Amino acid sequence: MINKYKEEDIKDIIKLGSLVNKKFEKLFNINNLPDNEEILVYKENNQVIGFLHYLDNIDYIEFLNVAVHEEKRNKKIASLLVDYFLSQNNKRIILEVRESNLPAIKLYQKFNFVIINIREKYYGNENAIIMERSSE
Repeated sequence: MINKYKEEDIKDIIKLGSLVNKKFEKLFNINNLPDNEEILVYKENNQVIGFLHYLDNIDYIEFLNVAVHEEKRNKKIASLLVDYFLSQNNKRIILEVRESNLPAIKLYQKFNFVIINIREKYYGNENAIIMERSSE
Protein backbone atom coordinates (compact mmCIF):
# COMPACT_ATOMS: atom_id res chain seq x y z
CA MET A 1 0.00 0.00 0.00
CA ILE A 2 1.38 3.41 -1.02
CA ASN A 3 0.42 6.58 0.83
CA LYS A 4 1.86 9.91 1.89
CA TYR A 5 3.90 9.49 5.03
CA LYS A 6 2.48 10.22 8.46
CA GLU A 7 4.22 11.25 11.65
CA GLU A 8 4.18 7.63 12.84
CA ASP A 9 6.29 6.66 9.79
CA ILE A 10 9.17 9.06 10.50
CA LYS A 11 11.17 6.65 12.68
CA ASP A 12 11.01 3.91 10.00
CA ILE A 13 11.91 6.38 7.24
CA ILE A 14 14.97 7.63 9.15
CA LYS A 15 16.06 4.06 9.94
CA LEU A 16 15.73 2.96 6.31
CA GLY A 17 17.25 6.16 4.94
CA SER A 18 20.24 5.78 7.27
CA LEU A 19 20.91 2.29 5.91
CA VAL A 20 21.21 3.79 2.43
CA ASN A 21 23.11 6.93 3.48
CA LYS A 22 24.77 7.19 6.90
CA LYS A 23 24.24 10.99 6.83
CA PHE A 24 20.55 10.69 5.93
CA GLU A 25 19.12 12.04 9.19
CA LYS A 26 21.51 14.99 9.18
CA LEU A 27 21.03 15.80 5.48
CA PHE A 28 17.24 15.50 5.41
CA ASN A 29 15.28 16.89 8.33
CA ILE A 30 12.42 14.41 8.01
CA ASN A 31 10.95 15.54 11.32
CA ASN A 32 10.34 19.00 9.87
CA LEU A 33 9.95 18.86 6.09
CA PRO A 34 9.41 22.12 4.21
CA ASP A 35 6.02 22.56 2.55
CA ASN A 36 7.41 21.66 -0.88
CA GLU A 37 8.84 18.27 0.18
CA GLU A 38 6.83 15.07 0.47
CA ILE A 39 7.44 11.38 1.07
CA LEU A 40 5.47 8.47 -0.34
CA VAL A 41 5.76 5.28 1.69
CA TYR A 42 5.21 1.65 0.79
CA LYS A 43 4.17 -0.30 3.86
CA GLU A 44 3.73 -3.95 4.75
CA ASN A 45 2.28 -4.92 8.13
CA ASN A 46 2.36 -1.26 9.19
CA GLN A 47 6.13 -1.03 8.59
CA VAL A 48 7.75 1.22 5.98
CA ILE A 49 9.44 -1.09 3.46
CA GLY A 50 10.28 1.61 0.94
CA PHE A 51 9.87 5.31 0.31
CA LEU A 52 10.20 8.01 -2.33
CA HIS A 53 11.20 11.43 -1.02
CA TYR A 54 10.82 14.36 -3.40
CA LEU A 55 11.06 18.13 -3.63
CA ASP A 56 8.36 19.92 -5.61
CA ASN A 57 9.86 23.03 -7.17
CA ILE A 58 7.75 25.44 -9.18
CA ASP A 59 8.65 24.02 -12.59
CA TYR A 60 10.10 20.59 -11.81
CA ILE A 61 10.27 17.79 -9.24
CA GLU A 62 13.52 16.50 -7.79
CA PHE A 63 13.68 12.97 -6.44
CA LEU A 64 15.82 13.24 -3.31
CA ASN A 65 15.71 9.64 -2.11
CA VAL A 66 14.26 6.34 -3.24
CA ALA A 67 14.96 3.56 -0.75
CA VAL A 68 13.80 -0.02 -0.21
CA HIS A 69 14.79 -2.41 2.59
CA GLU A 70 17.61 -4.59 1.30
CA GLU A 71 15.77 -7.86 1.95
CA LYS A 72 12.75 -6.53 0.01
CA ARG A 73 14.66 -5.40 -3.08
CA ASN A 74 13.98 -6.96 -6.49
CA LYS A 75 10.29 -7.22 -5.61
CA LYS A 76 9.32 -4.18 -7.71
CA ILE A 77 8.64 -1.94 -4.69
CA ALA A 78 10.74 0.93 -6.07
CA SER A 79 8.96 0.51 -9.42
CA LEU A 80 5.59 0.68 -7.68
CA LEU A 81 6.59 3.88 -5.88
CA VAL A 82 7.90 5.57 -9.04
CA ASP A 83 4.92 4.41 -11.10
CA TYR A 84 2.47 5.64 -8.45
CA PHE A 85 4.22 9.00 -8.34
CA LEU A 86 4.20 9.35 -12.13
CA SER A 87 0.50 8.50 -12.27
CA GLN A 88 -0.17 11.44 -9.95
CA ASN A 89 2.20 13.98 -11.49
CA ASN A 90 3.15 15.28 -14.90
CA LYS A 91 6.01 17.69 -14.17
CA ARG A 92 9.59 17.38 -15.37
CA ILE A 93 11.61 15.29 -12.89
CA ILE A 94 15.33 15.33 -12.20
CA LEU A 95 17.44 13.15 -9.94
CA GLU A 96 21.00 12.27 -9.09
CA VAL A 97 22.33 8.74 -8.69
CA ARG A 98 25.76 7.21 -8.11
CA GLU A 99 27.14 5.78 -11.33
CA SER A 100 27.76 2.45 -9.52
CA ASN A 101 24.07 2.13 -8.61
CA LEU A 102 23.16 0.22 -11.76
CA PRO A 103 19.87 -1.18 -10.41
CA ALA A 104 18.63 2.37 -9.74
CA ILE A 105 19.81 3.61 -13.14
CA LYS A 106 17.98 0.73 -14.85
CA LEU A 107 14.85 1.50 -12.82
CA TYR A 108 14.86 5.12 -13.89
CA GLN A 109 15.57 4.24 -17.53
CA LYS A 110 12.56 1.90 -17.43
CA PHE A 111 10.48 5.01 -16.69
CA ASN A 112 12.06 7.01 -19.54
CA PHE A 113 14.61 8.97 -17.52
CA VAL A 114 17.67 9.88 -19.57
CA ILE A 115 21.17 10.89 -18.54
CA ILE A 116 21.63 14.63 -19.02
CA ASN A 117 24.87 15.26 -17.16
CA ILE A 118 27.67 13.71 -15.11
CA ARG A 119 29.18 15.33 -12.03
CA GLU A 120 32.70 13.98 -12.02
CA LYS A 121 34.05 12.73 -8.70
CA TYR A 122 30.99 14.13 -6.91
CA TYR A 123 31.11 11.32 -4.36
CA GLY A 124 34.85 11.38 -3.75
CA ASN A 125 36.15 9.01 -6.42
CA GLU A 126 32.73 8.28 -7.88
CA ASN A 127 30.71 10.22 -10.41
CA ALA A 128 27.11 11.32 -9.98
CA ILE A 129 24.74 10.74 -12.88
CA ILE A 130 22.07 13.40 -13.40
CA MET A 131 18.91 12.04 -15.01
CA GLU A 132 15.76 13.72 -16.25
CA ARG A 133 12.29 12.71 -17.28
CA SER A 134 10.42 15.35 -19.25
CA SER A 135 6.76 15.99 -18.64
CA GLU A 136 4.57 14.19 -21.12
